[in-house]
Amino acid sequence: MKSTSTAPKRSLLDKIRLMPYKEKGAAIIFILPFMIGFLALNIFPIIYSFVISFMDYNTLKPLSDASFIGFENYLRIFDDPIALSAFVKSFKYTLVYVPGVMIFGFLLALLLNRTFALRGIARTMILMPYVANVVAVALIWSILLNPTNGPVNQFLAMLGIENLPLWLVGVDTALPTIALINVWQSLAFQTIVFLAAIQGVDKSLYEAAVIDGANKWQKIFHVTLPSISPTTFFLLVTSIIGSFQNYATVRMLTNGGPGNASRVISLNIYEEAFALNHYSYASAQAIVLFLIVLVLTIIQWKGQKRWVHY
Repeated sequence: MKSTSTAPKRSLLDKIRLMPYKEKGAAIIFILPFMIGFLALNIFPIIYSFVISFMDYNTLKPLSDASFIGFENYLRIFDDPIALSAFVKSFKYTLVYVPGVMIFGFLLALLLNRTFALRGIARTMILMPYVANVVAVALIWSILLNPTNGPVNQFLAMLGIENLPLWLVGVDTALPTIALINVWQSLAFQTIVFLAAIQGVDKSLYEAAVIDGANKWQKIFHVTLPSISPTTFFLLVTSIIGSFQNYATVRMLTNGGPGNASRVISLNIYEEAFALNHYSYASAQAIVLFLIVLVLTIIQWKGQKRWVHY
């Protein structure tokens, strides 16, 4: 009998070491622009923000004149009701945005996976808000949701509804309205990724489910959802991270108003840094936000073993 031997698997670093010199040089040249941009525009600002968060750089003065004050900026957050409220509002925004974008993205993907008339036009219509300018989107929705003469409230009045919503100018409605507008604008990404995952599900699984007598909804819950769980996990993580980066839409639609009703933490950080020149204090809030997102991501990463099937 011939003895069969399997070659040991090489790691990525081993494969790189075995590459010819010219290929290594070409690879470095291709990734160098990205690495320079990533270090200059991402890593360095994070390190710089972390360093000045421990300093008293909260006025217009040279950085060389700032002194080390330890955790004073971090402790100040807990005595600042506006900052604490902004963190809470960011969580409330996330509770509306993430379920909305995940559920509607999945349902639209199921719809677009079917064959129907004008399917191509429907896909284009879903993609258009995603590539639209944020300022233009904010302007259009501000007109549509005007509580006095906006088309939406005029239509509701025609239906006989008396207590019309205040939408973007209501204390209780401003934040969820912004979240729903962002759901509408961001829906294309989740829909496209879900659609690609659904189209990759093994068709034999559906055939076996039909043989076992499964109906339409049972196939969705027992075949589709488990099969695309890795994609769902990826979209869930990225959606939660993105929900805390909601500065632009809030700034354009309400600028945190009415009052502080929609003042999320990303807007508060911007105002502290560039309106009040509290650079160290704003950096401390940004680091706290980073830690919150990191903890949420770690929790999701640990919990994926219970429901994600690779």
